[in-house]
Amino acid sequence: MNDEVLAGYLQQMAARGYTQPTIYGHGCYLKKCLAYLERKGITDLKAVTSGEINGFLRYLKEEYRTARGKPLTNGSYRCHLNAVNNFFHWLEDTGRILTAPVAKRQEPGIFQPERLPNVINEEEAVKILESCPANTPNGLRNRAIMELLYSTGIRRRELVNLNLSDFSPERRELAVIKGKGGKSRIVPVGEYAIRFTEAYVKLIRPWMARDNETALFVSSTTGKRLSLKSLDKFIQKIIKQSGITKRVTPHTFRHSMATHMLRSGADLRHIQAILGHASLTSTEIYTHLTREDLKQALKKCHPHGKRAAKETGNDSGF
Repeated sequence: MNDEVLAGYLQQMAARGYTQPTIYGHGCYLKKCLAYLERKGITDLKAVTSGEINGFLRYLKEEYRTARGKPLTNGSYRCHLNAVNNFFHWLEDTGRILTAPVAKRQEPGIFQPERLPNVINEEEAVKILESCPANTPNGLRNRAIMELLYSTGIRRRELVNLNLSDFSPERRELAVIKGKGGKSRIVPVGEYAIRFTEAYVKLIRPWMARDNETALFVSSTTGKRLSLKSLDKFIQKIIKQSGITKRVTPHTFRHSMATHMLRSGADLRHIQAILGHASLTSTEIYTHLTREDLKQALKKCHPHGKRAAKETGNDSGF
């Protein structure tokens, strides 16, 4: 019975445009939860209480181990938590249960991230980009990719899914077709990204791509669409060459681009549209980053902020 309910939930995720990897992940997380409840003797979803859900979450935190024998990372734990919350809210919304035994949905404006995303500063971004030489076919292709990631903030999967027809240098735009959540959007492209991508399209792609290949970025060995694995591999190589020791992934450029725009005075809703966030609350995480900047600036530059701890101790004379 619960398998049928879960299948129905995953089907509605597909109908709403979620990608197959996302749907598969949610299915795995929820099967884990349902199996835990069955071990506790609970097979009727109407009988699930907040106590059982909290027990499952404690189990994930304290007892569960991956196939490699390691505990869940904080990110993986949050994915499980979100999947369980969304599932039980869906059960409530569709009348399958009376009340969801999970936390209430967050209201707009109260988003508080558990962990701020990792970002690089503008100097580090430029150093990484310039560490990718554009004097070879692969180098020019890779530089175009790196410039696009930083200029547009698109996700890595959105980048490898780009087709040649999605890039419009004349309009200085990029069409992201069916991005995360099945939503499409038009993204403006900056000068450097336009320059390197147009050069790749004119000089490299014609002989690198197989006939009838529609992908914008292709593999130099197969002539077919570039894979996520290949993308991750050469980006890590470039980062290593740059000498940047921070942990940097393709998604770091997305976070960094949004943060740099916000610091420069961009409107939050403009950033939301570029990133393709369905809700402004998802974009508001970058305001937390800039608040941290303000705190650091206050500590560094304000006369009282620079006072040593011993100077701000019990020196009132009382």
